[in-house]
Amino acid sequence: MELLKYTLQNVSYAIVEPSYALILILMGLAFYMKNRKITLMEKLVMGKNTISAFELTISQIVMGIFGGVLVSIILTFLGVSFYESSNIFLIFILSVGLIFVNPKLGAFSYSGSVLGLVSILLFFLSQALNKPNLNVMNLDITNLIIVIAVMHFAEGLLIILDGKRGAIPVFSGRDKHIIGGFAYGRQWVLPMIILLMVQASGADLLSGNAVNTPSWWPLVNHEENLVLFATMIIGALPMYSGLSYKTATFTKSKGEKPVISGALLCVFSIFVLMISQFGNINKFLDTFLLVLIPLAHEGISRLEKQMELKAKPKYVSTNEGVCVLDVAPNSIAKEMGLCPGDLILEINEEKVLKDEVVFKFLERMPYHIKMYVRGVNGEIKILTKNIQDRKEKLGFVIVPREVPKQVKVAGSGNNSGGEMRFSDIINNVKKKKNDED
Repeated sequence: MELLKYTLQNVSYAIVEPSYALILILMGLAFYMKNRKITLMEKLVMGKNTISAFELTISQIVMGIFGGVLVSIILTFLGVSFYESSNIFLIFILSVGLIFVNPKLGAFSYSGSVLGLVSILLFFLSQALNKPNLNVMNLDITNLIIVIAVMHFAEGLLIILDGKRGAIPVFSGRDKHIIGGFAYGRQWVLPMIILLMVQASGADLLSGNAVNTPSWWPLVNHEENLVLFATMIIGALPMYSGLSYKTATFTKSKGEKPVISGALLCVFSIFVLMISQFGNINKFLDTFLLVLIPLAHEGISRLEKQMELKAKPKYVSTNEGVCVLDVAPNSIAKEMGLCPGDLILEINEEKVLKDEVVFKFLERMPYHIKMYVRGVNGEIKILTKNIQDRKEKLGFVIVPREVPKQVKVAGSGNNSGGEMRFSDIINNVKKKKNDED
């Protein structure tokens, strides 16, 4: 329990200490500005928001703190630690830097591997040139690989738990049909700690007080580390790390895709944790492991893409009716019982043979709505609703069979008439997605 208390105290220090708290506040502001754009785009498409920008931001901060606590507890209980001279904090700086080269390179499988390979290169250079001072990154490769594994495990959990929030309805084309789907873009900032081994003179770099550790600790390299720890001071170095999730799906529901993505990352993290036990045997094997990890991560990414390409699109309209892509909570459509994947066959005694039937209905909402809908299970449902406020939006988005040029979606735009053409909405969504890519 003392070890757990020690970990939580130091993670708390990384949150409330003014200089660290400033980082969290600035990241929160950055998240909020991006979330405002997301909710605006969602409102353009659906007419209503499923969640507010503030709620999206709070979720990111809370889940990031949860992820940081989880990573810190796992690493501390495993006994993963680094020499002060290892400069392990560079893995987090490098991860952020690689994001600007390519967003997917921000994953710790890439930044950690690069850092490890640089460490090995400096080791060989110091040996070849007989200059020990060149070896400025004395990294323990086993511990480095464990950090990579744990960070990806936390990332997988965050994606499963929080990845679907803020997903935006998007459209694409396949086999000459318009298909609907969702684009995801979530980031989390994790306040966490890394254990450092320092000489007495460097102890002021660390936070926290002395703590009695259990006899079984550390779990990693128990016998070797017990001897090492007896001559060093072990302390917690607070720091921040970032994780992100960015993808799109046209074959899975809004909730299914993050579960699949997160589960694949968790499996990947278990694989990385297993191969970590082959580290520190020799430098050539370490090099092989550090090259294998990003290749395996790339393999997971390609597998997920192939699964997406080979699967059947989930949201496609047919000649019988139009498909519902998403429904806003607390909306009229939700109260009626309309669900994503439903096929709207008839509205107020008029068959939906053309998309314009739905668009015109949305422009001039009647006082009474009656829909014939085929559910995802094939069952025909009759949905009815009396409308009190005709200015209120129904709160759902359909997948068009063709992109209309003239029909407008009432009240969803920002022009002088308060309207925006549906084709403009689709183009805006595509433009936003291209800008992020």
